[in-house]
Order: sequence, then structure tokens, then C-alpha cells
Amino acid sequence: MSMEIPRPLPPAITPPMAPHPVHPPIAPIPIPVTPSTSAAADDDEVDYEVSDDHRAARERHERAVQELLQRRRAYAMAVPTNDSAVRARLRRLGEPITLFGEREMERRDRLRALMVRLEADGQFDRLLRAQEDEQGAPGDDDDMEQIQYPFFTEGTNQLLQARVDIAMYSLPRAKARVDSAKRRLAGPDEDPEAEAALVVKQAGDFVLECSEIGDDRPLTGCSFSRDASMLATSSWSGIIKVWSMPQITKIATLKEMGHS
Repeated sequence: MSMEIPRPLPPAITPPMAPHPVHPPIAPIPIPVTPSTSAAADDDEVDYEVSDDHRAARERHERAVQELLQRRRAYAMAVPTNDSAVRARLRRLGEPITLFGEREMERRDRLRALMVRLEADGQFDRLLRAQEDEQGAPGDDDDMEQIQYPFFTEGTNQLLQARVDIAMYSLPRAKARVDSAKRRLAGPDEDPEAEAALVVKQAGDFVLECSEIGDDRPLTGCSFSRDASMLATSSWSGIIKVWSMPQITKIATLKEMGHS
């Protein structure tokens, strides 16, 4: 009797899953073209028309930037500080070494501006050649530099004696002036200038009561007697007249007393 061994059944075949539905592509939405958008798209190809004020402002800005760069370059450029070297370099560059009313600092600034201008104009070789000539001829600068040093000579005996006489005349008067200043500082009452100012102030209170012609020529002096009863006057004519006071009456005339 035969026996049949049951065989395992094969796995059931599952039907394949349905694929995802494919959506049709969405068409792009058309964007309306306006003058502003077209100008923005063609920005590189369109030349804007700017006003004259805007163009002038832009030119001023560019000029200011160029001046700032030149000023920075000028400060960074090496310029000789010795006036003799500045003159020599100006001469080698074909420029006048001195302008009317120009001083050392102004001459150095002019050389600095000239060097910056030559470099900006592309003439650096000319500037370099001038520097090489300056380095190749140091003797000229040495000769010009020696002029700056003083030169002393031995004085004569007459000059020494004159200086001694001046010192003998000046030193005592300087000492008297210092002593007078010390006295005025210690005692204000001993100030001759204050006394003179007081006399002038008191003279302003005087009143003229009478006048008399003393002589045909200008008077040179007068003097009172001890009791103030007479007054003697002298003039350029060489005549001395005596007057009685206070009536101012001439009482005597002394002739031939003057000098010729």
C-alpha cells in the first residue's frame, strides 16, 4: 500500500499594486510685461539720463576722492627736510627753486605736491632719475650745508675796548634802574613818575591872570629872587631882563651877557 506525502502549497501570488496617478504638468502663469519690469530686466543695456546737478555732484565727489588719495600719497611720500636738499631736487626736476615770498616749509610742500603730480601723470621715471642724480652727487649738498654753519674770527683790541666801555657805561645804570625799581616796590611814595604826574595834575588847576612879552626872541629860562620880588629872564637874543613882581614891570636890561 503506497502512501503519498503531501507537498506544501506555493505561496499565493499577490496582485501588483496600482501605480500612483501621474498629474499633468502645470503651465507657468504668464506675467504681464510693464515698462518698469522691462526697464529692470534691461538695466545693463539702458543708459539713464541724469540731471546736471546730479552729474556735477558726482564729479565733485570723484574729485574729492582723488584729492584725498593724493593727499594720503603725499603724506606717505619721502620728502627731504633739509632746505638745501629741497632746492637741489627742485632744480633737478626743472622747477624754480624759490618763488616770491616763499619760505622753507612752503617750498617743501611745493616739492611734495610736484612729486605727487609727477607720479599721478605717469612720469615716475623722471622723479626716479632726479633722485638718482641727487644720490650720485652728494658733494653739492655738503657744500651747501657747510654754508649754514657760523664762522668765528678773532676780534681786534679796539673792538674789545669798545665792548668794555659799553659795559662800564651800561652796568652802573642798569644797577641804578634795578635799585630804583626795588625802592618803588618797597615804598610807593618814592615813585618819581607818580610825583611828576601829580605836578602835572596840579598845574592843570592854575589860571592865567596876566601875560607879558619877555623878548623879541624865544625865552630860554627864568629865575626868581629869594624873596620872590623880582624875576630875571633870558632869551636867544643874549639879553637878560629883570622884572618886578607881581606887577611884571621891567626894571632893568642887561645886554652883552649872552654868547655868540
